[in-house]
Amino acid sequence: MIELKIKILVFSIFFMLVTSDENNCRITEFPQVSTIVEKCTDIIISNLTVPAGETLRLDLQKGSKLTFEGITVFEVAYWQGYLLHITGDQVLVQGAPGSILNAQGEKYWDGQGGDGGVTKPRFLHVVATGGSIFKNLYLLNCPRFCVGVGGSDFTITGWTIDVVAGNTRGGLNTDGFGIGGNNILIENSVVMNQDDCVVIHSGSGLFFKNLQCYGSHGLSFSVGSSTNDNTKNSVISNITFSDCLVANGLYGIHIKTKKGVGTIEDVTYQNIALIGIQEDGIYINQDYGDIGNVSRQFEITRLNMLNIYGSLQGQFTRPVHIVCNENKCSNWNWTNINLIGSGKSFCSFIPSGFSC
Repeated sequence: MIELKIKILVFSIFFMLVTSDENNCRITEFPQVSTIVEKCTDIIISNLTVPAGETLRLDLQKGSKLTFEGITVFEVAYWQGYLLHITGDQVLVQGAPGSILNAQGEKYWDGQGGDGGVTKPRFLHVVATGGSIFKNLYLLNCPRFCVGVGGSDFTITGWTIDVVAGNTRGGLNTDGFGIGGNNILIENSVVMNQDDCVVIHSGSGLFFKNLQCYGSHGLSFSVGSSTNDNTKNSVISNITFSDCLVANGLYGIHIKTKKGVGTIEDVTYQNIALIGIQEDGIYINQDYGDIGNVSRQFEITRLNMLNIYGSLQGQFTRPVHIVCNENKCSNWNWTNINLIGSGKSFCSFIPSGFSC
């Protein structure tokens, strides 16, 4: 009997210590953030309100686990942001079932995006390494750009970016994932917004699988410079989009290059379904920002399209629209491009295997 009581007492003490430690690593108020992030490696953020004009900065220790519970609300201030910044090596960041990160974008939207009106913050910046995993996050109502992604060697999976309300309330420039990193996988995620679903600015070894994009400007690249800067020779390489859906958006696939020099190479779009696209199914334009100028020096080579299919809607839709400097576009191999629309395709450069 005494032995049993001792065992119960030991267990009770152990339970209290574990519970106490968990409570000490639970963030429910903003002033707790810096202390807990510095001392804990298993952190819970529960129903937190982030004050207006503040960044929830989470520079996690190596190997940490971070879980969002309940609703994290970011109060409103007209500034650039980011509202949330997460960094870490070999970390696991996850959303518990039913958790939401709410940026309250509806209180910023004015139909002008980042080009005018009130100043709108960017929502989330992720920089990770070492096989980190970010899973099951639900982002609600980005004021403008939703997620900036940097770093290398990590995975984003099971996310929802929900800016559906912006369709009728003036959301603009609400890009889903903006990428500038290496060896990153983004998979099994849903983006509902008013700009690019995914937009690649730089990087290599980027893989996008089983994405569902609604109301967006498609699976995109936006590279180059706003000036004629020929000193920076960017190379964006080894990029694959596979098994994705783009529905009810302006474009399906969009590759846009600006001024400057550089190369996009070894890019594959495979098994991409397009439904209800409103303008161009596949739009590749080297004259972005200067329509009709095909003298741009940004090279696009080894661009592969396999099994791109679906429907377009509207009187002036084009299945394929290519505006490209023929001296800077080469080795494009396209197979099974089946896009149904009312307009005709336009091609200043014709890929191998495709009849424009």
